[in-house]
Amino acid sequence: MKRKMDSLLSISHDKDVDGLASSAIVRRYALSRSLEFDVILTDYGNFQDVFAAVALRRNTLIIITDLGMDDLVLDFIISSLERAISQGCRIVWLDHHQWSKKAVAAIQSLGNKPILKVNHDHCAAEISHKVLMANDEISSELASIAHDTDFNLREIDSASALTDALSVLRFNAMDRKEDLTEILKPLLFKLADDGMSGLWDTETKRFKDSLLDQRVKYYRKEKSKKMRKALSGHCDEIIHDRLVRIVELPHGVTTTDLGTFLSDESNLRLDDDTILPVADLVITLSQGGMLGLRRGKDTVLCNIVAKQFNGGGHPYAAGGEYGSYEDFEAVCSDIFLSLSKVKDWIIDQ
Repeated sequence: MKRKMDSLLSISHDKDVDGLASSAIVRRYALSRSLEFDVILTDYGNFQDVFAAVALRRNTLIIITDLGMDDLVLDFIISSLERAISQGCRIVWLDHHQWSKKAVAAIQSLGNKPILKVNHDHCAAEISHKVLMANDEISSELASIAHDTDFNLREIDSASALTDALSVLRFNAMDRKEDLTEILKPLLFKLADDGMSGLWDTETKRFKDSLLDQRVKYYRKEKSKKMRKALSGHCDEIIHDRLVRIVELPHGVTTTDLGTFLSDESNLRLDDDTILPVADLVITLSQGGMLGLRRGKDTVLCNIVAKQFNGGGHPYAAGGEYGSYEDFEAVCSDIFLSLSKVKDWIIDQ
């Protein structure tokens, strides 16, 4: 006898608006089906804990969004999903990142008719909207907001503000060692219930929560100072006729923010009035050794660069891992050397 699903678990990326918006769309889907809703917001590196919890679920529709498969723990994830499925669960995975053929085959081989949708041309919220809530206006709005942020268009004021609000809450929670999911739930629920109108005043272009609005304004000022200081310590190198710039990522600043900042020529004036050119490839290096890859010009492929550093992503934005380090200049030299050995990341003009 087929067991009835009585709950829905949303698992989504905690780092950006796309993950949050995707989960909000999933929540709207759960409410439309009268399913009890639960959510886990997470990041790569935490998959074992997350999927250990998944293995305990029963009679649950598990919808994973804006998270690619981590092949390093593929076997553990599959065994956890198999156990959940044996306990009456069903799996839906909606994503836009790069997947290995092995990972795709592993998900598709699961029982109880898993759904896997991977589309590199859209953000995860757009995919979630199309698959789950195609005729829902609020879900459509959330997909548009996520697209603006994920493709770094910066055309929607409220989308940029939401990105900063998410950063404020995330960094504060991490500094305090608080549960990110619990901290972000109020934001997620308001988005799911009312879309951006639950958070944002379109006339004043401010958050309706005055405290959050003040925190975002302060964060933006501090972020700008930190990014200007980070730029002053940059490393540049011409490789295969492409300008590559590496900058250390300050605490409290996202890769997307710094990448956007470094791609705007109006931000590239140094204290001595030297004006730097926009780099073809911008690489940010976090204190933990993670790499963020963004392009300032359409002359490089970030996803191909990422493959050299155990990462992936899109041609215009990707990520990888260098590892722990002590000497920034030594890291720059090492990365420049790696890029000089191959040319597949270059777009011929």
